[in-house]
Amino acid sequence: MIYQTIKQNAKGYPNKVAIICGDKQYTYLELIKSVDKLIATLSTAFIPGERVLFAGKHEYQYVRMVLACDALGVTFMPTYPDLPNEVIEGIKSASNPDHVILCEEDAEKLKPHNKGLVYYKGIEYMYTVLFTSGTTGAPKAVAHSNKACYDACMQNIKLFSMSKSDVILAQLPPPTVAGLYLFPLPGLMCGATVVMEQFNPRRYAELNTTYKPTVGIIVPAMIVAMNRIKSWHELDMSHWRELSVGSTVIPEEMLQLLFDKGVPVIRDLYGCTETHVPPFTYLIKPDEPFKLQLECTDNYQYKLDRYGVLWIKGSPVMMKYLNIDAEFDEFGYWRTGDVFERKHNRLFYKSRMSDLIKVNSYNVSPIAVENAIMMFPGVTEVCVTYRERDLGEKEIVALVNGEKEINITELHLSIKDKLFPYEIPKEIIILDEPLVRNRMGKIQRELNREKFVS
Repeated sequence: MIYQTIKQNAKGYPNKVAIICGDKQYTYLELIKSVDKLIATLSTAFIPGERVLFAGKHEYQYVRMVLACDALGVTFMPTYPDLPNEVIEGIKSASNPDHVILCEEDAEKLKPHNKGLVYYKGIEYMYTVLFTSGTTGAPKAVAHSNKACYDACMQNIKLFSMSKSDVILAQLPPPTVAGLYLFPLPGLMCGATVVMEQFNPRRYAELNTTYKPTVGIIVPAMIVAMNRIKSWHELDMSHWRELSVGSTVIPEEMLQLLFDKGVPVIRDLYGCTETHVPPFTYLIKPDEPFKLQLECTDNYQYKLDRYGVLWIKGSPVMMKYLNIDAEFDEFGYWRTGDVFERKHNRLFYKSRMSDLIKVNSYNVSPIAVENAIMMFPGVTEVCVTYRERDLGEKEIVALVNGEKEINITELHLSIKDKLFPYEIPKEIIILDEPLVRNRMGKIQRELNREKFVS
């Protein structure tokens, strides 16, 4: 349904630029022709209902492949290029693909099925499988239906008021749910121009100056990286209509920095691979007293259990995991594992349930402590974890990397007024090597605790 919508709408603006990806550029007419050609080629080897594991060197290749799979009724399973063999084997074991295309040589090895050209599919077929390691490190294969992906795209068109006059800057990895279904595919469905390019701090200011994007997303790691670049400090961002951020990890000081650069409003987003993005959102204005609050969008329903853990259901929520069981209740709500609290008549994200650290009977959110530390000058990455004490007690430990020598005493003083006494780290460890992260860039708390604390 997504490709048919793009194809139908593109008839009205065939020569408008659809995708800009580095030196590669497609008009809508060129995009449709290239996808139709790919469909014709793949139809001789793919049968509706089959699964293809795919990786590409360039962002536009993911767009072309997902649209071709959409037309053929084939399940699209994107992953990152150049993964180690053991990771690929884990992903293959989790998802059981019928075809594997991780490079051009793989595409050339496709064999004809000799069964005629079949294009039948139902609305609830498995449209895509996305991989997330969460906190475990092992790939989880998240399956979404055709309807779920279409509904997510339509929701985001409405939520962001997307139109063909928008220029969308999409810099999240295409193998992620936000990398395709948050901005690029909805943008193409409404006729916008989508600038897709892997994030590079030295290119960010250039992309803003050249294309004047109006809709997109920024994450704290981008801001930290750009703080080292002169062009970032001089950048005017008043051309944005609205800029989105992720509520789970961004300090309020970073929001103010974006407002100071001219961003008129910032959209707070929450979501995950299993739910699409965003089931919860809030449009923040510069004078908003409670900035990182969230409201449920129209396509979802939710409830909090007695521990504050979020359960959610809605048309964009996943069908299932392919390789493990998902926790659904008898009413169809899926347990996210994320803890929220209600304040000021709205929801505020607190932490993953598994990440909460109990200190003297208080549940400490490591994210709150990390946000306080992240704003100290020179800090580039931080992971808050714990150390075991006698009788099962725990104490907070912060692991910090910086671009220059960091004065621990000054850092302690800077966070003292931002945190409750029980949240203040008992020890801050300055590292001389990077934190342990998974392929998606998520900090692995337990692995970092084992490596640097235990």
